[in-house]
Amino acid sequence: PDVHNPQAVIPYLHDIHRHYREAEAINLASGTYMSKQNDINEKMRAILIDWLIEVHLKFKLMIETLYLTVNLIDRFLEKETITRNKLQLVGVTAMF
Repeated sequence: PDVHNPQAVIPYLHDIHRHYREAEAINLASGTYMSKQNDINEKMRAILIDWLIEVHLKFKLMIETLYLTVNLIDRFLEKETITRNKLQLVGVTAMF
């Protein structure tokens, strides 16, 4: 069905996936970035991700959207220290 859909970019899919796999190694957040956060912890991040999965399922978004959302959140939290009352805002902003 997607073969005739120009937005599906079927001819470029292999190249797009290869590019993202290569870029993934460069753009990963460090494994210890949460230790730099003063007001939030790993459990709060996990609760946020669980909530975002529910939002993702409710709106029937593409799996790539969820993957990129989590990646953006982790990279942002690695660079910026935030307060717990802004964590959900960071999550929903990353998703949309």
